[in-house]
Amino acid sequence: MSDLRELYQEVILDHGKSPRNFGKIPEASCQSSGHNPLCGDNVTVYLQLEDNTVSNVLFEGRGCAISIASASLMTEILLGKKLDYIER
Repeated sequence: MSDLRELYQEVILDHGKSPRNFGKIPEASCQSSGHNPLCGDNVTVYLQLEDNTVSNVLFEGRGCAISIASASLMTEILLGKKLDYIER
């Protein structure tokens, strides 16, 4: 279990320090923002769709390492997925 915890911490720290897909898509097909008033985290996710498939995904925002890492990991998962798949 210790190895799994270390791997988790390594991934979170890596994505928190060097988030992937950070930025804004000016003419995004859709976007969504979230704000946690308890801690102040703010994240906006931008999707570019082509034939109902995510062709580009970026996010911007501010927050703790876990929040930024989660958004970064999510963008990696969403890229190339069909819209109906990610809505589920």
